[in-house]
This record gives sequence, C-alpha cells and structure tokens, in this order.
Amino acid sequence: MNAIYSEADYTAIVAQQRKRWLILSIPCVLLAAVLVVSLVVRLEWLTSLSTILIGITLIAGYDLFIKPLRGYARHLHNCLYGRTRECELPFIRLSENVDMVDGVRCRQLLCSDLDAKGRPYERLFYFDAEKQLPDIQPGATVHIVHHDLMVADITLA
Repeated sequence: MNAIYSEADYTAIVAQQRKRWLILSIPCVLLAAVLVVSLVVRLEWLTSLSTILIGITLIAGYDLFIKPLRGYARHLHNCLYGRTRECELPFIRLSENVDMVDGVRCRQLLCSDLDAKGRPYERLFYFDAEKQLPDIQPGATVHIVHHDLMVADITLA
C-alpha cells in the first residue's frame, strides 16, 4: 500500500533491535555473574563496582544503540498501521536541513493549503531523511498520506 515504507522495512528494524538487545545483554549477564560472586565472597567494593557498571552499560547501551531504532520502529509502525490521513496539495519545497522529530531524522516538506477563510498558508510535513523523495517539481499537486505530520506516502496527483 505504501510506496515509501514496506512490511520488510519494519521487520528488519525490529530484528535489528532484538539483535542489539542481545548484544547489550551479554556484558550485563557477565557483570551480573561478577555481582553474584562478589555477594557470595562478600567483597563490598566489587559489589558496588559491578552494580555501577551494570547501570552504566544498560543506560548508555539503551541510549546509544536501542533508542534510535525504537524511535524509527515506532515511526514505521505508525506509518504502516497507524491512523493516516490523505490530502492533495500543491508542493512548495523540501528543506535541505535535517531535523530530529520524535527520534527520526526528517526534512521539512512544505505544501500550500487554504485555511477556513480561504487564505493560503504553508502546511508543514516531515519527510524521512533516509528516504528519497520522488521527482516532484515545485507547484505540482501531490497526494500525501500522513500520520500526524510524518509523511507515510507521497505521489503525484
């Protein structure tokens, strides 16, 4: 249904996320074994050190390796299975700047729309910076499928 994202993209991200959890759990299990040994032998400094290292490993590992994938997986899930809306609007431009929006690297996509009184204004959407925008000229009418402000699909109308 969506040309930009597919079920294969989502399953690949979820598989990569599971793999990273597994890789992160290996040093934590080893440190937990050291913690148990230090409790049995009653070495307070080793118990404290291993507890601190487990905490640092979990916090840093999650923040650096899992959180970005989790944000992107949530984005893909929303675009594929979430409540989406459709509209047809004249395309204005795609920004070259990359912003972080809900943990996803995006570029601003601007379209022209009319408010309730018929006055034109620029409507903002966010387009995934990892994906290639189809060849769309400014002024062309585009069909946009979006979840919140995130573009799930875009085609020429």
